[in-house]
Amino acid sequence: MKTPREREPESMKIVAIMGSPREGGNSDVMLNAFLSSRDSRHHLEWIVPSRLNLGFCRGCRFCEAMGRCILRDDMDGVGNKLLEADKVVLSSPVFFYGFPASLKALIDRTQVFWSRKYKMGEKFKYKEGFLLAVGATRGEKLFEGIVLTTRYFFDAWGCEYKGGLFFRGFDQKGAIGECQKCLEEIKEAGKSFLRSEDVTAPTEPS
Repeated sequence: MKTPREREPESMKIVAIMGSPREGGNSDVMLNAFLSSRDSRHHLEWIVPSRLNLGFCRGCRFCEAMGRCILRDDMDGVGNKLLEADKVVLSSPVFFYGFPASLKALIDRTQVFWSRKYKMGEKFKYKEGFLLAVGATRGEKLFEGIVLTTRYFFDAWGCEYKGGLFFRGFDQKGAIGECQKCLEEIKEAGKSFLRSEDVTAPTEPS
């Protein structure tokens, strides 16, 4: 019989969100590098917004009254993955200092979770999230907008933003894959973030 110290860690549910509509691009390379140290016992779910049937949020406030979205599409399955996750990693390029349209559509649709949390008082399972972002330009404020959006996106469904890695000056498809220093940094971050341990909500001050 194994002692507590010797017991194998429980399997985590990891959700990987590939925010770019371009397969094999920099966001794809970053995400796969980040996940390369994942423990095989952990369950991995993928969300690729550009492949999904996702309608745009109508701003109708139906979710505030009913606790669900008036639209019926692939967001039903996506929502379940987000709520059941233990750890989430989002990888995306920067388009005009924001997220790509397909990813932003998904983010806007999580308004239903915001309504359930802040209008109806529902408590969601605690989870942790990490952001990987890449942009072609070298603007000083290149990532400010998407970091703020990510924080509020995560918060809507009980996910704590734990930080991110940001890379400027990569425009050509998959170019970041030629930067060994970048890949090593991404792999180390993934190894640290995905390490096998309990995901526990921070204790609130009494």
